Amino acid sequence: MRKHGENMKQLFKVLEFVTAFFQLNILWLLFCLPVITIFPASVAMFCVIRQWILHKDYSVFRSFFQYFKENFKQSFILGIIWIVFAGVFYLDFMLMKNLGTFQYILLPVLSLIGIVILFITIFIFSTIANYNVNWLTAIKNSLFFSVRYFFVTLSVIVLFVLMVLILYTWSVTFLFIFCVFAYCNYYLCHLVFNKIQLVQSSK
Repeated sequence: MRKHGENMKQLFKVLEFVTAFFQLNILWLLFCLPVITIFPASVAMFCVIRQWILHKDYSVFRSFFQYFKENFKQSFILGIIWIVFAGVFYLDFMLMKNLGTFQYILLPVLSLIGIVILFITIFIFSTIANYNVNWLTAIKNSLFFSVRYFFVTLSVIVLFVLMVLILYTWSVTFLFIFCVFAYCNYYLCHLVFNKIQLVQSSK
């Protein structure tokens, strides 16, 4: 009887966890609809995931709204910066086709900038969720983490590609897959944060 009760308790925990993923994913999608709120919504999602991992607290709605409000200003600024960069980046690539031989000089430069932006993006949401720093410091730290711990960066890129393939194959996974990817992303970044903390505490 006791074993049956324990099994039911474990089942309820699993169902709670799965439901939390679904709820958080839907919240994130809804708050991303205006487009310019993608960054605040993503930061809020990563903050909730941090709460799950650190405190085993699987509440969603109240926590999401709280983190969305708390981090709105700096994450909104970051979102605007990223949108501007993405727009300029895209226009440069389009215009580059008409530059003749000069495009072979510009291509490596644009590619390097694209890689830097990608690397920063991989850590930026986890960094903001984990550290109480301004947006400029978050960008600097994210770039440092992504280069210093390249294996984690590469792992997140592989996970992202896998997520896109799964989403393309089974479109219904959009109901939860973004949250699953964010969870894996933060979990890997969290390992880096713990490692850095251990190194700093040992000094």
